[in-house]
Amino acid sequence: MTAYLDLYQQFEAPYASFDRSELGNEFPSELSAASRLWFACGYGQGIASYLNFFLLKDFIVTHDTAYPPRFLSFRSMAESFYRTDLFIRDVTDSGLKPTGGISSAAVRHTLASIMQRHRNVAIPEWMMTYFGFSLVEMVEKQCAMVAPVTEDQKRLHLAYMSKAYRIMGLSFSTRRDWMESFSRSIEQEYAGLSEHAEKHARNILFLGEMVGVSSDYEALASVLPERTREIFRELYARVRPGSLKRLGARLSGRFLVPKAVGQPREAVPVSES
Repeated sequence: MTAYLDLYQQFEAPYASFDRSELGNEFPSELSAASRLWFACGYGQGIASYLNFFLLKDFIVTHDTAYPPRFLSFRSMAESFYRTDLFIRDVTDSGLKPTGGISSAAVRHTLASIMQRHRNVAIPEWMMTYFGFSLVEMVEKQCAMVAPVTEDQKRLHLAYMSKAYRIMGLSFSTRRDWMESFSRSIEQEYAGLSEHAEKHARNILFLGEMVGVSSDYEALASVLPERTREIFRELYARVRPGSLKRLGARLSGRFLVPKAVGQPREAVPVSES
C-alpha cells in the first residue's frame, strides 16, 4: 500500500449516521470561521482548485473516463464550476441566502446526494478527500493574501470542513499534519499533464477571468502546491488567455455568469432537528 493510502486508513471514518450532538460545543465558532473565510476568498480558491485538479494526471484521466461530459466543453466546465460553488456556499453558509451550514438537514441531504452521484461514476473516495482538503488549503491561502489567517481560524475551519466531509461520506481528519502529508504525497506521485490538460487549463483560466479571478501567473502559482506549480509553469504561456480575450471575459462575465457568493454576514446555526 502506498504511503498516502496507508495514512488515509487512519483518518476519521464517515459518520454512519448523524446526530446533532456530533456538531459539538464549538460548532457556532467553527461555522462562523468557515463562513467568514469563504466569504472573504471570493472565487479564487475554486479556480485554483480546479486548475490543481487538472494538473494531477491520473486524477483528471480517471474523472474524464468515468464522466466525460463534465469537462467536455467550456460550457460544461462552467456549469460544473457554478454547481460546485453553489453547493459549497450552502455548506459553508457563504452564499446568497443563509443556510446554517451543516446544522441544516437540507444541507446535509445535499452532501449525501452529491456523494452518491460520485459513487455512481466510481470516483475513488480518497481522490475526493484530496480535493476536499485542497479546497481548505486554497481558501486559507487566498485569504492570507489579503489579511493574516490565524492558527485558531485554521483550526476551526478544518474542524468544520472535516465534519462536513464526513457527513458527505468521506474519511477525513482534523489533524492538519496528516492531511498535509497525505496531500503532498499524492501530488508528488500524480502531478503531470494528461492528454486534455491544456484544454482544461485554458478553459478554467478563461472562466476565472469571467468571475474576476486574474490569470496572472504569480497570483495563481502562489496558491498552488509546489508540484503542480511546477507543471503549471511549463504550460502557462500556452494556456493564458490573450489580453483581448481577458478583457472580453471580464466584460461578458458580468452578464453571463450567475453568482453564488453572497454579501458577508454572520453565520448562525439553525435549530431544526
